[in-house]
Amino acid sequence: GISINNKIVKRNQNELKKESIRINEIESKDANGGEDWIEIINVGTNDIDIGGYFVSDEKGLENLTNNETTLIKEGTILKSNEVLVLEGGINFSFGLGKADTANLYNKNQELIDTYTYTTQASGTYSRVPDGLGDFIDQDSTKGELNIVKEEPITDTSKPLVINEVNSQPDDWIELYNNSDSEIDLSNYEIRDNSDDHRFKIKEGTKLASKSFYVIDNNTIGQAYDDTTKTYIEGKYDIGLGGGDSIRLYNKKEELIDEYSWTSHASYDGDGAKASYGRYPDGTGSFTLTKETKNKANEWYKPEVKINEIESDDPNGGIDYVEIINIGTTPIDISGWHIYDSDKLARKNEVTPVADNTLLNPNQIYVFEQNKDFSFGLGKSDEANLYNKDELLIDSYSWSGAHANGVYARIPNGTGEFVDYPTSSKGKLNKVTSPVVLNEIQSNPKENENDWVELANPTSEKIDISNFIIKDNKDDNIYKVKDGTTIEPYGYLVISDLSFGLGKDDSVRLYDNNSQLLAETTWIGDTNPTWGLYPDFNGNTYQNTMVETPGSANKFKDIPEKINWPGSNEIEIFDKESLFLEDSSGLDFYNNQLYAVDNGTATFWILDVNKDGSMNFKEGFSKGKKVKFIKDKDNLTAKGPDAEGITVDDNGFVYLASERDNSNKGVNYNTILMVDPNKDSNEIVASKEWDITSSLPSVSANMGIESVEYVSYKDIEGSIIDKNTNELFNIDNYKNSINDGIFFVALEDNGFVYAYVLNNDGTYTLINEYDSKLGGAMAMDFDTYNKELYVMSDNGYKNVGATIKFNKEGNTITHILPPTKLNIEDNYEGFAISDASYTSNGNRPVYRFKDGVTSGSLSIGSIACNYKKVYEIKGNTAEIDLNSKNDLVLTINGDLKDLINILIDEKELDKNSYVLDYSKSTITFTNEYLNTLETNEHIIKINMVDGSVEYKFKLTNYKKENTNSESNKNGCGGNIISMSILISILSILGIIILIFIKKYKVNK
Repeated sequence: GISINNKIVKRNQNELKKESIRINEIESKDANGGEDWIEIINVGTNDIDIGGYFVSDEKGLENLTNNETTLIKEGTILKSNEVLVLEGGINFSFGLGKADTANLYNKNQELIDTYTYTTQASGTYSRVPDGLGDFIDQDSTKGELNIVKEEPITDTSKPLVINEVNSQPDDWIELYNNSDSEIDLSNYEIRDNSDDHRFKIKEGTKLASKSFYVIDNNTIGQAYDDTTKTYIEGKYDIGLGGGDSIRLYNKKEELIDEYSWTSHASYDGDGAKASYGRYPDGTGSFTLTKETKNKANEWYKPEVKINEIESDDPNGGIDYVEIINIGTTPIDISGWHIYDSDKLARKNEVTPVADNTLLNPNQIYVFEQNKDFSFGLGKSDEANLYNKDELLIDSYSWSGAHANGVYARIPNGTGEFVDYPTSSKGKLNKVTSPVVLNEIQSNPKENENDWVELANPTSEKIDISNFIIKDNKDDNIYKVKDGTTIEPYGYLVISDLSFGLGKDDSVRLYDNNSQLLAETTWIGDTNPTWGLYPDFNGNTYQNTMVETPGSANKFKDIPEKINWPGSNEIEIFDKESLFLEDSSGLDFYNNQLYAVDNGTATFWILDVNKDGSMNFKEGFSKGKKVKFIKDKDNLTAKGPDAEGITVDDNGFVYLASERDNSNKGVNYNTILMVDPNKDSNEIVASKEWDITSSLPSVSANMGIESVEYVSYKDIEGSIIDKNTNELFNIDNYKNSINDGIFFVALEDNGFVYAYVLNNDGTYTLINEYDSKLGGAMAMDFDTYNKELYVMSDNGYKNVGATIKFNKEGNTITHILPPTKLNIEDNYEGFAISDASYTSNGNRPVYRFKDGVTSGSLSIGSIACNYKKVYEIKGNTAEIDLNSKNDLVLTINGDLKDLINILIDEKELDKNSYVLDYSKSTITFTNEYLNTLETNEHIIKINMVDGSVEYKFKLTNYKKENTNSESNKNGCGGNIISMSILISILSILGIIILIFIKKYKVNK
């Protein structure tokens, strides 16, 4: 039999990461002495890769740390509605006790399901129905779907129902037989809202299964005479009003169905186009349908639309889905509910709208998390609106990222969804165009007109038809021509104003609903123009440096943008999912790339080879999570909102966190120090610095986005310490961490703040710097060029800045992104490789994109003039081949960076030499050297970042001596060497010449 365990301890749904993989059955004491086991099930509609998932008991992640549980093999697919049994002794070594907990974790070590029991089951603890219901104590169904207690099958639908009602222009009622048998309708009775208005169906009327029967003014039956209180034969003549009812009674005068309405059915104001009908036929609720007399009903889908969606309130509020009635008649939304992308798994996680709830025209209703649904809405998700009959009314899906604000229809109910900056929960969305007043000229050159420049700061074309421009007088009006649009990130100059702009004047911009969008006022004349600073994404106005109609504004202190100084090509590293979906910070240190996820505070380390290839450092393929010190023993804490990552010279990792993910509504700017070498998948911070009070007050999600450690040796003599008004000197900060500065970037204003962090948790703000970007998301200090890179995200078109620190004044340069980089993508991480990775004049640059689970890490390059100076030493410069000696060269580099070796400009086969990577030596064996000619040779060693040459000479003295002996023996006897012979002959010749001269003279 099946018994319910009333001692079940309920799981806290709010602590769980919502997924479609669930615990389905638990065995903690096999009656036959077998091992414990835990069965899991996929309740979703899609197959799921469960590689890396694992189970534990009440010890939680401790089981993983102690190797008492095993990760499910990568690539394991659990199909929809299938189960998998994880066996004790195979998948885990812990035992389940009399009172224990079964926990299920995903590959990110997030708890996704749990069940706690206080007594052992007589059978097993099984979910009924599978994966969705409560756990009950029942007989084991290991590896199969669980047994469901059989109940007598009953048909809950009514055999006979009112199916359609029409009250204008004709009055008629349609009945429908839901059953599988014929129904005798003899003496069944129809009444409206008055018991005096009755009509009985005539004797002998039969209605076949799944068929319709219509009662109209041509139908003969028994009409009720309310004066005599008797029935007489006649036609149906009950008139149905605008607010009325229809009731159906059986022959025993028992009420079996009814329906009421408050107004005549109509569509587009035409009563002939509509009736009230069940949809689907016979079983569905009544709704507005087309007139389908004696035929299957066709509904007019209720004119209710999803209007606004909140999936990630920056202030820590709940998720919600807002709907609106855009029709002209009230709609009964009783039983309506919201699902996300996983409908099957959510049926027990929603609370339908209460009975008799009407949504009036233009009225709004809000479905709220923890009230109407228990699940959360993700970065890539859906909001689906269903009626009580599980019919889809409306839906909206998004991918890659939460909205910066909310997803909202503009205009209400009918427009497209846009990422709208502010929530208007429960209210009509305020329709505000993003178009801005960007630049104004009130003092043009002679014979030129005043002009106003508008700008579009979005990625979509904007229609500004009939927008209004005014100066400081309400009767000076300029209307934009119909059909006028502004291209994405484009500018529009209007120079045909119907009025002039003067000194001490204003410009006001209104949309076509007379709603004020922007306004600005200047003193005197514009000089040379009055512009939005720094451009269309700014929020203040000031005089520009030069007029720029139709292009970006220019100000004295805003640098000109230069093209990306390197290749425009971009490659994707993670073509399959390797990271999580909240990718954020990057840093490059000691031949390794560090990456962090802000949603979970998980960080990874990748080893980077000089050929550009990368692989996860051992122990980091799944990353390691970081916890606040205060959360050391809190298993359910959500951890830091870790936006940035950096590494100091000692290899310690530092994370920049702008919030506690357990309290997202509060800005909490902290830097956490972490030892990455700790042998654990969860690491508690070693030290923390809360720097919130030293920064401008900002909203919760606009805090620090990046942190970058810079060693004192790299900035010595270039930074001014505002506390002393002198050059920064690390000797003034004896308690500092690792003798360096920690730069922090603030998203809200694009400023960079320089800190000294002290070992005792205190800090000192050294200085602050304006990147002139308006907002900042990432940083990286290039130790080769000694400059700080500050990068924005898609909100500022991914433009970057470099700050070259100098005691005489810092130099700031703005850099456009590579042309192959999609400026609409939200890049939150940036890192440049060490200069030693330079190849062919370029070195790798890494970017980390938020909101995606694959394609997040991209690799580009930046120009670099780095050339490594290699030195090479040989054991000898001359080798006698008869000595049997080898030639051994030692190079001051890593032989992993070797490209090839040439001798006398000919590339050698790799079998021609022997590499010793540990000693950085290259050995040319005597056997190989004997294949070369006795002569001078040049060896050229090509590395990825440079080359070096070595000259040596080969001799063979034995061969030369052997040839000499052969010559002597061939002449037979002693022989004077050729050089001596020549010398003797030369002397004899001289003597003869002297003798001849003397003879001539004497003669």
